[in-house]
Amino acid sequence: MIEVSREEARRIAVRAQLLDGGADGVEQAVARLGSLQLDPISTVAPAQHLVLWSRLGSTYDRGELGRLLAERKLFEWKAFIWPADALPLIRGLMRRRSSRYARERWANTFLKESAGFRRYVLRELERRGPLLSRDLEDRSAGEWSKHRWYGSRRVGIMLDLLHRRGEIAIVGRQGGQRL
Repeated sequence: MIEVSREEARRIAVRAQLLDGGADGVEQAVARLGSLQLDPISTVAPAQHLVLWSRLGSTYDRGELGRLLAERKLFEWKAFIWPADALPLIRGLMRRRSSRYARERWANTFLKESAGFRRYVLRELERRGPLLSRDLEDRSAGEWSKHRWYGSRRVGIMLDLLHRRGEIAIVGRQGGQRL
């Protein structure tokens, strides 16, 4: 058994979270942390920028995160930024399906019933390139009650499901909205 003092344990924890000044750039910080959570709420600044600034200090360039995402050295999935090396692992999670949870059963039904709408969205993204959800028509069919996050449009839900399943990718943000 290895014993460590409280001071040693504290030093290990601080170093593991890169709070000791040991980070050497955004890409390395994200890789060493494993991932970086995104949060659209920004009372002071978006969470991802606060985390990186707390690790890199005055050397942190807010534009570097966007550049690394554009260069595909980092990627976004399910409100986290991941190092490109993690993509094979994440692709496995994207393909994983379960009917164990009601949300997943609902998603499977929605995609099956909205096959034409899904084809339209994929075709428009292929033809026009990266788009905001508001740039796509809501061509979904059937009755629909207002959703607490997505409102009465189903475009956001379709894009979110296609993203979670790895059929489309977020390539950047425009005014905080996914592109």
